[in-house]
Order: sequence, then structure tokens, then C-alpha cells
Amino acid sequence: MKATKSRFFILSLLFIVTAINYMDRANLSVAGSKIQADFDLSPTQLGLLFSMFTWFYAASQIPVGYVLDRIGSRVLYGSAIILWSVFTFLMGFASHHLFATATASFLMLLGCRALIGIAEAPSFPSNTKIIATWFPDHERARATAIYSSAQYIGLALLTPALSFIVAEFGWQMSFYLSGAAGILFGIFWLMKYRDPQHSVKTNRQELDYIRDGGGYGSLNQANVSEKVRWADIRFFLKKRTIWGLFIAQFACSSTLYFFLTWFIVYLEKGLHLSIAKAGLGASFPYLMAMAGVLCGGTLSDMLLKKGASRTLARKLPVMSGLCLTMVICLVNYFEDQPLIAIAILSIAFFANAFSNLGWVVWSDVIPRNFLGTMGGCLNICGNLSGIISPIVIGVILQRTNNFKYAMWYIAAVALAGLLAYTFLVGKIDVIVPPKSTEPVRPQPGPDALKIEVK
Repeated sequence: MKATKSRFFILSLLFIVTAINYMDRANLSVAGSKIQADFDLSPTQLGLLFSMFTWFYAASQIPVGYVLDRIGSRVLYGSAIILWSVFTFLMGFASHHLFATATASFLMLLGCRALIGIAEAPSFPSNTKIIATWFPDHERARATAIYSSAQYIGLALLTPALSFIVAEFGWQMSFYLSGAAGILFGIFWLMKYRDPQHSVKTNRQELDYIRDGGGYGSLNQANVSEKVRWADIRFFLKKRTIWGLFIAQFACSSTLYFFLTWFIVYLEKGLHLSIAKAGLGASFPYLMAMAGVLCGGTLSDMLLKKGASRTLARKLPVMSGLCLTMVICLVNYFEDQPLIAIAILSIAFFANAFSNLGWVVWSDVIPRNFLGTMGGCLNICGNLSGIISPIVIGVILQRTNNFKYAMWYIAAVALAGLLAYTFLVGKIDVIVPPKSTEPVRPQPGPDALKIEVK
């Protein structure tokens, strides 16, 4: 009997939920200029609103990751999808007459964004744990690239649609529609998602294929401590490679958060495009980013299959992508030529997405039963950029009234990530805490491969 392929249905669920996730993060960017005008917000206040999501998203990572390791992905993730969608829906009420002043409305928006951040905290630790459970090692980078591409496909397709909705029906409607879509999908997730051992669509042959490749039931999962001890967490945090990955994740996420927050505002105020043209112009960098994440994951798995070391297969896309991301600073010389500026932004976003293997590398170096807790640590570092970068850009704009130094800032952070991978990240291999039996990780080869964004 042939092995079933129910893992690809699970991948389709992750694809959809990631698209919804990033739609709910980016809809504030699309509505940002209108909200700023309605409530007379300064650039620094708008930067604070952009970053509020990430303050609470990052702060929730470790406790949520710990809970994920205890209760699993199905109930936690499904409940989280519904909750963040409810708070997204409620953002549309910020302009309601119940809020008598602009300050009250602003505080309502801040509160909802904070609650969305808490509710979305399980997203990427859950995604990583699900991919590590459902997919063998040699399929993991491509599987991660496919679901990660949803954030860019969703943004490319939905940003013009949301821009049209904001222009024609008001910014409130964009939150109502995206929130409702998420609530419906959260219910669907709870109905359909199951782990491999509980899935009625998965036969023994597929379970064996996943297990033999390092997924559910493999030695990589079985031969490590079942309890997450804080001594183990401290052990990981002493490793140079771990800190290199933290810095690189911050660097990669800084570029991403620029495109999730200030990008539409930049197109409107930096390149002087209308909201409708800005929404259309934004779709090109997003589509290039989708291509970048797919190319990066495919190249990594292809190198692994052809017998390259795991270190080369993972580090080459990340380092080359971070290097090319730095071209974003060239946009400063073409602000009066929007087509060239958007082309440069598209190349930079392609490169940023091409380097988007942070979660794949994380699942290569962290034992499976630590992925929730340690994934929370990685997500904190990645999302510190979502706290720091929007505020830094807002302060730069308030003081200089242009985006030039903001672009230099993004390029400098990408350089820091490249240096971290060069000097801190060593050999890509599983890190086993003391008193654990080292997992067996078979080496990739041409005949058999039994061995993973945001």
C-alpha cells in the first residue's frame, strides 16, 4: 500500500493561517495614513501603534512556547486564531461615537493591537513544531518555505484589496472583514487539524516515512528528555550559535517589519503615490518576496539532497540573502522615480525572504521537545525588531521628515545579521543538553535521505 500524503493537507492549513496572520498584522499599515489623519497622530505615535503588537507578541513567546510543549498545537493554535481575529474585528470600532475623544480611540487601537500580539504568539512556534512533527528532514525547508510564502502571497493579493476597501468604504471595514475571515478559519482549524498519530487520513506507511525521516516518533524526538528543565534552557542560551541565530533573526525580521508597517506610508509620503497606487505598487515587492522564500527553501533542500553538508545548505541562502538585502539603501537615490524605487525595494524584499530559513535552522539545532520553549526565545529576538524598528523609523521621520536614514538603518541591521552568521553561527547540527542521549541524525546522501519560515 502506498503512503498517504495527508501531511500536505496540514501544510495547506498552515499556508492559509499564515496568510490570515499576516493580513491581520499588515491591515494597520494599509489603514495607517487614514488613522493618522482621523486621530491627528504624530509619526512617533503612529510608530508606537505599529509596534504595540510586537511588544506583547514578543513578551508572550516563552510562556506560550512552554504551554505549547505541554498541550500541543491543535487546541492552543485554533483558540489563538479565533481570539486574534476577534480583537482585529474590534479595532474597527475605535472610531465609534462611544469613544468621545481621539485619545480614547487611540487607546482602544493600542489595546486591541496588544491583545492581537498576545493571541498571535503561538503562531510560529506552533508552525515549527507542526512541520517538525509532520515532515521528514529533507522536506522541511521546502515545507517551511511554502507556508512562509503565504505571508507574501497574502500581502501581495490582499494589500491592493484592503487599499481599495479603505479608499471606498473606510479603514474600519478592513478590520471587520479580516477579523471575520480569521474567526471562520479558526473554527475550521479546530475541526480539521490533528497530530499524525490521531489523524484518520494518515496510514501506517506515511507514519513510517515521517518517522524514518526524523519527524513524529523518530529517534530525534524519542531520545531527549521529556521534561523541559530551566537548566536545559540556560544550557542553550550559553551557546554561541544560538546567539548568532538570535541576531540574524532580528536582522531578517527588521526588513520584514518595515514592509509590514511603514512600507505603505513610505509609498504614499516618500514616493508620493495615492493610496490606490500605493496598494498596487506594494504588490510587486510582496510577490518578489514570495519568490524569494520559495527559492531559498528549494535551494537549501536541493543542496542537502545532493550531498552538501547541512551547514552549507542552510547558511548559503541566509548569508547571501542578508548581503543582497542591503541594496535597500539605494532607494534613497531614486525617490523621484517610483518605478525604479519599487524595483529596488522588490529586490531587497526578495533577498530578505530568500534568507528566511531561521525557523528551519532552529529545528535543525534544537531537539523537538524543546521547540516550543526555545522557539519562543527565537521569536522574542525576531520580534524585538518589530518593537524597535517601527519606533526608530518613526523618530527618524519626526526629526528629519524623510525616509533616507530609515533605509540606511535597515541596511545596517542586515549587515549585523550577516556578520552574526559569519562569526557566531558555527556548524548546523542538533545541540543536545547534558543528561540527554544524543539523537541519531543520519547524514544526507544521494540514495537515501533520512534525516526546516516567519
